[in-house]
Amino acid sequence: MKSIRTKVIAGSAAITTIFILLLGIISSVLSYQSTFSEAERSMASMAEIASQRVTQEIKSYINVAEAFGGRPDITDPDVPVSEKEDMLTSWADKYGMVRGNLLDANGNSLFDGNNYADRDYFQQCMAGNTYVSTPVMSKVTDELTIIVAAPLWEDGNVDTTPVGVVYFVPQETFLNDIMSSIHVSDNGGAYMIDKDGNTIADTTMDTVTTQNIENEAETDNSLRALAEIHAKMRSGESGTGNYTSGGESKMMAYAPVEGTDGWSIGVTAPQSDFMDSTYRSII
Repeated sequence: MKSIRTKVIAGSAAITTIFILLLGIISSVLSYQSTFSEAERSMASMAEIASQRVTQEIKSYINVAEAFGGRPDITDPDVPVSEKEDMLTSWADKYGMVRGNLLDANGNSLFDGNNYADRDYFQQCMAGNTYVSTPVMSKVTDELTIIVAAPLWEDGNVDTTPVGVVYFVPQETFLNDIMSSIHVSDNGGAYMIDKDGNTIADTTMDTVTTQNIENEAETDNSLRALAEIHAKMRSGESGTGNYTSGGESKMMAYAPVEGTDGWSIGVTAPQSDFMDSTYRSII
């Protein structure tokens, strides 16, 4: 009798233990998945917001350039070049630009004597389009520069005949400043790439125009997962992904930057920033 009772108790205890373990495992898995999914949603939302912020910032600069390009006094041949330079300088100062330049229909600067006909922004503007360049080396300062350019319209009549180009140079680090202001987690960060996969903005200037993850992945297998994400970014997709860097698992969300020539922004953070509390809860 005692033996049967002992067996029943032991069986019940075993069943209860298995049930508790199963319940604990299910609870842990659900908790992990819930936290992970919420982290991905949060990062995806942050990437979209950051993308919109960059778009708005660039649009404000484009508006400045377009407004100046529609001024009839700037294309008036009777207005001296010195006065046009004063107007441009005053306009740049008013809207927080570092400097500006006026180019004639052949790409020659009215101020510094250089020819800019080979620049993409000149060719685009002479075709009637506004243009925001990826970072380029300035012919004037030999420093990394972003150009915001617009057509100069004949007699100030917008959408008629381009007779030259006006360009402005925003603060050199304005994109990096936006990246530095994005705080998705304690150890998170953000950066941007162009249509060719080159880093054009980061929390540091060290990687800007010098880093291309997809090219580096050709000789470094550890970058393959991140390179696959970059390929999706370059194709204009939005989404999330995971990769490993320095032995640490990381999460990433990305979104295209509207109004640019194929730019995309990525928001990244170590998984541990979101999952540590869940791990402790599971334990």
